[in-house]
Amino acid sequence: MTEKQREYLEYITVSTNTLLALINNILDLATIDAGRMQLELASVDIRETMMAAAEGVQDRTVSGGVTLDIKAPSNIGSFVADKLRLRQILFNLLANALNFSPPGSTVTLHADRRPEAIVFSVTDTGPGIPSDMLEKVFDWFETHSLGSRYRGPGIGLSLVRSFVELHGGEVTIASALGQGTTVTCTFPLAETANLTAAE
Repeated sequence: MTEKQREYLEYITVSTNTLLALINNILDLATIDAGRMQLELASVDIRETMMAAAEGVQDRTVSGGVTLDIKAPSNIGSFVADKLRLRQILFNLLANALNFSPPGSTVTLHADRRPEAIVFSVTDTGPGIPSDMLEKVFDWFETHSLGSRYRGPGIGLSLVRSFVELHGGEVTIASALGQGTTVTCTFPLAETANLTAAE
Protein backbone atom coordinates (compact mmCIF):
# COMPACT_ATOMS: atom_id res chain seq x y z
CA MET A 1 0.00 0.00 0.00
CA THR A 2 1.04 3.57 -0.59
CA GLU A 3 1.48 6.02 2.30
CA LYS A 4 -1.80 7.70 1.34
CA GLN A 5 -3.65 4.39 1.32
CA ARG A 6 -2.30 3.52 4.77
CA GLU A 7 -3.45 6.92 6.02
CA TYR A 8 -6.96 6.37 4.64
CA LEU A 9 -7.04 2.89 6.19
CA GLU A 10 -6.14 4.37 9.58
CA TYR A 11 -9.01 6.86 9.31
CA ILE A 12 -11.42 4.06 8.38
CA THR A 13 -10.24 1.90 11.30
CA VAL A 14 -10.62 4.73 13.82
CA SER A 15 -14.09 5.62 12.49
CA THR A 16 -15.19 1.98 12.54
CA ASN A 17 -14.02 1.49 16.13
CA THR A 18 -15.76 4.71 17.19
CA LEU A 19 -19.02 3.59 15.57
CA LEU A 20 -18.76 0.13 17.15
CA ALA A 21 -18.20 1.68 20.60
CA LEU A 22 -21.23 3.95 20.09
CA ILE A 23 -23.47 1.02 19.08
CA ASN A 24 -22.28 -1.03 22.06
CA ASN A 25 -22.93 1.90 24.42
CA ILE A 26 -26.48 2.30 23.13
CA LEU A 27 -27.11 -1.44 23.47
CA ASP A 28 -25.74 -1.35 27.02
CA LEU A 29 -28.05 1.52 27.96
CA ALA A 30 -31.04 -0.31 26.47
CA THR A 31 -30.12 -3.48 28.37
CA ILE A 32 -29.78 -1.54 31.64
CA ASP A 33 -33.08 0.26 31.03
CA ALA A 34 -34.78 -3.11 30.52
CA GLY A 35 -33.33 -4.35 33.82
CA ARG A 36 -31.42 -7.15 32.12
CA MET A 37 -27.82 -6.06 32.67
CA GLN A 38 -25.81 -8.61 34.66
CA LEU A 39 -22.47 -7.69 36.22
CA GLU A 40 -19.54 -10.12 35.96
CA LEU A 41 -18.05 -9.57 39.40
CA ALA A 42 -14.48 -10.54 40.24
CA SER A 43 -11.38 -9.13 41.89
CA VAL A 44 -10.17 -6.21 39.76
CA ASP A 45 -6.68 -4.72 39.90
CA ILE A 46 -7.29 -0.98 40.23
CA ARG A 47 -4.04 0.40 38.78
CA GLU A 48 -4.10 -2.08 35.90
CA THR A 49 -7.66 -1.06 34.97
CA MET A 50 -6.75 2.64 35.16
CA MET A 51 -3.81 2.07 32.80
CA ALA A 52 -6.02 0.10 30.38
CA ALA A 53 -8.56 2.92 30.26
CA ALA A 54 -5.77 5.46 29.72
CA GLU A 55 -4.39 3.40 26.85
CA GLY A 56 -7.81 3.54 25.20
CA VAL A 57 -7.69 7.36 24.98
CA GLN A 58 -4.01 7.68 24.08
CA ASP A 59 -4.80 8.86 20.55
CA ARG A 60 -6.92 11.70 21.95
CA THR A 61 -4.18 12.87 24.32
CA VAL A 62 -1.71 13.00 21.43
CA SER A 63 -4.03 14.70 18.92
CA GLY A 64 -5.32 17.16 21.54
CA GLY A 65 -1.95 17.98 23.04
CA VAL A 66 -3.24 17.11 26.51
CA THR A 67 -1.28 15.42 29.31
CA LEU A 68 -2.92 12.56 31.21
CA ASP A 69 -1.83 12.25 34.84
CA ILE A 70 -2.68 8.99 36.64
CA LYS A 71 -2.55 9.08 40.42
CA ALA A 72 -3.09 6.12 42.74
CA PRO A 73 -1.18 4.74 45.71
CA SER A 74 1.16 1.91 44.73
CA ASN A 75 -0.54 -0.35 47.28
CA ILE A 76 -4.14 0.50 46.34
CA GLY A 77 -4.66 -3.14 45.36
CA SER A 78 -7.94 -4.51 44.03
CA PHE A 79 -11.65 -4.64 44.78
CA VAL A 80 -14.69 -6.59 43.61
CA ALA A 81 -16.26 -5.14 40.47
CA ASP A 82 -17.07 -5.87 36.84
CA LYS A 83 -13.70 -5.31 35.16
CA LEU A 84 -15.10 -4.55 31.70
CA ARG A 85 -17.71 -2.11 33.04
CA LEU A 86 -15.17 -0.37 35.29
CA ARG A 87 -12.89 0.12 32.32
CA GLN A 88 -15.83 1.53 30.33
CA ILE A 89 -16.60 3.93 33.17
CA LEU A 90 -13.05 5.26 33.31
CA PHE A 91 -12.71 5.37 29.52
CA ASN A 92 -15.90 7.41 29.13
CA LEU A 93 -14.88 9.82 31.89
CA LEU A 94 -11.44 10.32 30.36
CA ALA A 95 -12.79 10.70 26.81
CA ASN A 96 -15.30 13.29 28.00
CA ALA A 97 -12.66 15.25 29.94
CA LEU A 98 -10.24 15.20 27.01
CA ASN A 99 -12.93 16.50 24.67
CA PHE A 100 -13.22 19.65 26.78
CA SER A 101 -9.53 20.14 27.58
CA PRO A 102 -7.53 22.84 25.76
CA PRO A 103 -4.10 21.99 24.29
CA GLY A 104 -1.34 22.13 26.88
CA SER A 105 -3.66 21.29 29.79
CA THR A 106 -3.74 18.22 32.05
CA VAL A 107 -6.48 15.69 32.78
CA THR A 108 -6.06 13.81 36.06
CA LEU A 109 -7.37 10.32 36.79
CA HIS A 110 -7.18 9.66 40.53
CA ALA A 111 -8.07 6.64 42.65
CA ASP A 112 -8.18 6.38 46.42
CA ARG A 113 -8.96 3.56 48.83
CA ARG A 114 -11.02 4.55 51.85
CA PRO A 115 -12.14 2.27 54.68
CA GLU A 116 -15.64 2.00 53.21
CA ALA A 117 -15.17 2.66 49.48
CA ILE A 118 -12.99 2.90 46.40
CA VAL A 119 -13.21 6.37 44.87
CA PHE A 120 -12.24 7.35 41.33
CA SER A 121 -12.22 10.91 40.03
CA VAL A 122 -11.41 12.56 36.71
CA THR A 123 -10.56 16.25 36.67
CA ASP A 124 -10.08 18.58 33.72
CA THR A 125 -9.29 22.28 33.42
CA GLY A 126 -11.73 22.93 30.59
CA PRO A 127 -14.47 25.56 30.33
CA GLY A 128 -16.65 24.03 33.03
CA ILE A 129 -20.39 23.39 33.01
CA PRO A 130 -23.11 25.95 33.80
CA SER A 131 -24.89 25.18 37.09
CA ASP A 132 -28.24 24.69 35.36
CA MET A 133 -26.69 21.98 33.16
CA LEU A 134 -25.02 19.90 35.88
CA GLU A 135 -27.83 17.38 36.37
CA LYS A 136 -28.79 17.30 32.70
CA VAL A 137 -25.38 15.98 31.60
CA PHE A 138 -26.42 12.55 32.90
CA ASP A 139 -29.55 12.43 30.70
CA TRP A 140 -29.59 10.26 27.60
CA PHE A 141 -28.44 12.07 24.44
CA GLU A 142 -27.80 15.30 26.35
CA THR A 143 -24.78 17.15 24.94
CA HIS A 144 -23.00 20.25 26.13
CA SER A 145 -20.78 21.58 23.34
CA LEU A 146 -19.26 24.61 25.08
CA GLY A 147 -15.50 24.31 24.53
CA SER A 148 -15.69 20.76 23.15
CA ARG A 149 -13.65 19.73 20.13
CA TYR A 150 -15.99 16.81 19.42
CA ARG A 151 -19.79 16.63 19.34
CA GLY A 152 -20.62 13.25 20.81
CA PRO A 153 -24.00 11.52 21.05
CA GLY A 154 -24.39 12.43 24.73
CA ILE A 155 -24.57 8.97 26.29
CA GLY A 156 -21.13 8.61 27.91
CA LEU A 157 -22.03 10.08 31.30
CA SER A 158 -25.44 8.35 31.26
CA LEU A 159 -23.63 5.04 30.88
CA VAL A 160 -21.13 5.95 33.60
CA ARG A 161 -23.88 6.66 36.13
CA SER A 162 -25.82 3.53 35.19
CA PHE A 163 -22.79 1.24 35.59
CA VAL A 164 -21.72 2.84 38.88
CA GLU A 165 -25.25 2.54 40.29
CA LEU A 166 -25.37 -1.13 39.26
CA HIS A 167 -22.36 -1.56 41.57
CA GLY A 168 -24.32 0.14 44.36
CA GLY A 169 -22.29 3.33 44.02
CA GLU A 170 -22.92 6.94 43.11
CA VAL A 171 -21.58 9.60 40.75
CA THR A 172 -21.16 13.25 41.63
CA ILE A 173 -20.02 16.16 39.51
CA ALA A 174 -18.48 19.46 40.55
CA SER A 175 -17.92 22.22 38.02
CA ALA A 176 -17.84 25.96 37.56
CA LEU A 177 -17.57 28.04 34.41
CA GLY A 178 -13.94 28.67 33.56
CA GLN A 179 -12.69 26.41 36.35
CA GLY A 180 -12.94 22.91 34.92
CA THR A 181 -14.89 19.84 36.00
CA THR A 182 -14.40 16.91 38.36
CA VAL A 183 -16.52 13.76 38.12
CA THR A 184 -16.28 11.41 41.10
CA CYS A 185 -17.41 7.77 41.21
CA THR A 186 -17.73 6.08 44.61
CA PHE A 187 -17.92 2.28 44.90
CA PRO A 188 -18.96 1.19 48.44
CA LEU A 189 -16.93 -1.89 49.40
CA ALA A 190 -19.73 -3.33 51.54
CA GLU A 191 -22.19 -3.02 48.65
CA THR A 192 -19.95 -4.86 46.15
CA ALA A 193 -19.39 -7.57 48.77
CA ASN A 194 -23.18 -7.97 49.10
CA LEU A 195 -23.55 -8.14 45.31
CA THR A 196 -20.97 -10.94 45.21
CA ALA A 197 -22.74 -12.86 47.99
CA ALA A 198 -25.99 -12.63 46.05
CA GLU A 199 -24.48 -14.18 42.92
